[in-house]
Amino acid sequence: MLESLIFMILSFIGIIGLIISVIIILIGLYKKSRKLKRIGIGIGTVPILCFGLIAFWYMIAIPSFDKNELKDFSGIYKPHKSAEKLLKENGLFKNQLILKSNGTYLFDSIPGIGLHKSGKWKTGGIDGLFIFYDNNDTQIEFGSPSGSGMNCGISFRFRLNEDDFFETESLYFKKTESE
Repeated sequence: MLESLIFMILSFIGIIGLIISVIIILIGLYKKSRKLKRIGIGIGTVPILCFGLIAFWYMIAIPSFDKNELKDFSGIYKPHKSAEKLLKENGLFKNQLILKSNGTYLFDSIPGIGLHKSGKWKTGGIDGLFIFYDNNDTQIEFGSPSGSGMNCGISFRFRLNEDDFFETESLYFKKTESE
């Protein structure tokens, strides 16, 4: 939310600064005033700075954060004890999720979670969610990360009944080993 607000403020200041700069430069050209042209060019640095900050944030900073998060969350995950009863009934408690730092994953299938046996994953989804894709680059599932380092985990929406989209529980996977 704060990021969006800062983006809007920088965009607004940049656009207003650009309009004012162009108007002053045009007036300076019309009146052949060297002083007005310099003032217009000086004001033109404001939009350059605003749009430069926006470009830096979205082209350099965020991809760097996502790459670090990808490395931080790579590892082997097993269902947490809170899901033990639910999964033991189906004999699925020993299943695991392996997230690799190259952006791929391996998963011992659990019915009710939309992940395939293998595919791709990436960070930086809406509200910090992880996005999982099948091998055809089709988005199939979201995971909600928590923690960091060896104390991290991922929770998924677990569908108790495949036919009922609204009957879900949260299934938590805890990191057991780093990659």
